[in-house]
Amino acid sequence: MAAAPVVALRPNIALPPRVYANQMASNSNRGIPRTSIDARRRRRRILVTLIVGALASFVFAVYLGGFALVVHLLIDALLLGYAMMLVQHQRTREDRLNPVGVDDSQPRSWDVASGGQR
Repeated sequence: MAAAPVVALRPNIALPPRVYANQMASNSNRGIPRTSIDARRRRRRILVTLIVGALASFVFAVYLGGFALVVHLLIDALLLGYAMMLVQHQRTREDRLNPVGVDDSQPRSWDVASGGQR
């Protein structure tokens, strides 16, 4: 009796090497921004794209109506949400850089008469 042939269950596949964000070219337009300037440019580019899209969709909504109006309202909602996100990001950044109420020049003491710190 002849032995059954051995069949590999998984073929040997050569996978491409992984490319990580720190290995990407510095002039790459994709991936994670390398510096805060790159991130700022990316945010500005997204904002300008949304504004142009909102203006163009407004023109189409005026002339075509119907579905174009729905698209315009959707782009307006995206623009509003992105603007709110940018404002929140700016506030968080300012709070991180300039904390409010921190005065380390004077030692803290407890004022019993007023019931709190002074």
